[in-house]
Amino acid sequence: MKIHYQVATPEVTKSPNVTSMQGDIYENIDKLKRYGYDGVELMVRDTDLIDQERIISYIKDKEMNISMICTGEVYGEDGLTLTSSKKEIRKEAIKRLKKLINFAEKCRANLNIGRVRGFYCEELLENETEEFAINSLRELCEYAENKGVSILMEPVTRLQTNFINSTKDGIEFCQKVKKDNFKLMLDIYHMNIEDPCILKGLKEARDYVKHVHFADNNRRILGNCGMDFKNILKTLKEIEYEGVISLEIFQIPNQDVAAKKSIEYLKTIMEE
Repeated sequence: MKIHYQVATPEVTKSPNVTSMQGDIYENIDKLKRYGYDGVELMVRDTDLIDQERIISYIKDKEMNISMICTGEVYGEDGLTLTSSKKEIRKEAIKRLKKLINFAEKCRANLNIGRVRGFYCEELLENETEEFAINSLRELCEYAENKGVSILMEPVTRLQTNFINSTKDGIEFCQKVKKDNFKLMLDIYHMNIEDPCILKGLKEARDYVKHVHFADNNRRILGNCGMDFKNILKTLKEIEYEGVISLEIFQIPNQDVAAKKSIEYLKTIMEE
């Protein structure tokens, strides 16, 4: 299993709430290479505002891979969702995500669907929200299919959304969308809150999980707060998971310490 780290592209506004390395992306890539990371996933808000070719070529020149295009700030900054009660917002969300799929194709990466999926709201019935999501995701999957891009739904804690929270929710939603390139990104931090058992959740999702996020219980540096990473790694091996382990954590006390200490800890227990 390869170890990646999440890095924000330049158009993402710097904020302590963004769980990515931020600032000069080229300096950050250099640091992650030096610390021993195999690659990155990119937190991208708007591909029209970045130098796509330069970013891709710089990462490739470092002999690093890009595993994922994350979309958190498409919602976080711009408020776009696939299930908004406003048609123009849903339309703009699909348009933006198709551009991100084009970028993912260039990167040979997949696309994450997190908060951009939206949430249940008073303006819509629950089945209307689900219908908007299913139809939009099928359209995106069909658009992405010939580009070799998978769309990965990330179950997210109810502290951030009320729609698709647990691994069970994610599996059931995959079965509703019914597209071969629609799978799951599982985040250990969210699973720790929403699933009865992380290890059981991983086993149940073995046919769906295509990307995994690591963070400790407090979403900080790995190894500081008691998450059972040894048994999580053991379970990933048992289910024959061969994808990427990517770190999405708060940059505390700062991003250099967070990235360096986390991979040191992770490599130590992987060697064990």
